[in-house]
Amino acid sequence: MSRELKSVLDAVHDGILLMDRGGYVEDLNAEACRIFGTSAGNIRGVSMDRLIDPGRAIVSLAHRVVETGQPYVQDEVVFERRTGGNVTIDISVSPMFDPELSGQLDGAVVMIRDRTITQSLREIVNQQEQLVSYGLIAAGIAHEVKNPLGGIRGAAELLGGWSVDDRGSRAASLIVDEVDRITALVEELMVFARGDELSRTSVNLHQILDSVIELCRLDPIAGGISIGRVYDPSIPEISADADRLRQVFLNLLRNALQATSAGHGRVEIETRMTLEQRLSSRDQTSVPTVQIVIRDNGGGISPELLARLATPFVTTKEKGTGLGLAVSRHWVTLHRGTLSIDSPPGEGTSVRINLPLEAEKVRASARPQS
Repeated sequence: MSRELKSVLDAVHDGILLMDRGGYVEDLNAEACRIFGTSAGNIRGVSMDRLIDPGRAIVSLAHRVVETGQPYVQDEVVFERRTGGNVTIDISVSPMFDPELSGQLDGAVVMIRDRTITQSLREIVNQQEQLVSYGLIAAGIAHEVKNPLGGIRGAAELLGGWSVDDRGSRAASLIVDEVDRITALVEELMVFARGDELSRTSVNLHQILDSVIELCRLDPIAGGISIGRVYDPSIPEISADADRLRQVFLNLLRNALQATSAGHGRVEIETRMTLEQRLSSRDQTSVPTVQIVIRDNGGGISPELLARLATPFVTTKEKGTGLGLAVSRHWVTLHRGTLSIDSPPGEGTSVRINLPLEAEKVRASARPQS
């Protein structure tokens, strides 16, 4: 294959694999390598029957095309990567004919589309629409509640000033504190209604995470709990709102600390660049991601509750509002990222955030330093 053709195929966002009529892989592009979890050198010249394809969908379709000379398509096939994890793919196999051999069948072209990108986009849109709905409700609540709350607070302060004993002052102070708590709750809800814009700059994720870790270590809830860091030093700076990400990481780290026990509790923060989970950039192209994982060794979350987490007012805490995780997902979604939670009961909880990374920065981070 010529260098020019190879460059063109590598620029295509679908996986492309060329198979000869004997069933051997002639070549494949970069996206196919990513999906198969291997390099072109390891798979070129290998029989299709030896491909890592547990469902045999790709191999069986390819053989059927070679036998019949007809194209075949199969959608939504669950494919297991050799690097771990499953992806849902669409497969399209077309016959190749050699014009120099009177149009005889010469092999097949296998096209593989990773549906993960489309599913991620759909998830982001659905989450955003859901949060907008909460925002409309919040706006109505704020309109009806904020003014009366201000009046109640003012009256309570007056009562506190008029009180002739400590009991009356304490009661008035309690009213003020509760009004402030309700006001803060309404303000949190208003995050969904305002549609706040992000103030993006070039930010260093590890510096943000370090500042959050140091802040949490000063909190009594971190007493006796180990906080570990496993950072990927190759991660470049990303375009993001540093304050909003700090808010997200602080909330998630505090949740992890509260889920563990002092003495034997451990929380770990891991970062890495990954090509396995791709998101769509603002120009609708597929881009790699930076993944941040915050995991704890607490008791985990029941499947019933896990399915509803990150929905406003759903919480695992006795006195929680259920808004912290919803707000965190809101800010991650505005960054065109995803937030997911994995929590086998009794095995702790892992929260994964994937944020899109600009292709230019991926290439720059991979470039050897002179």
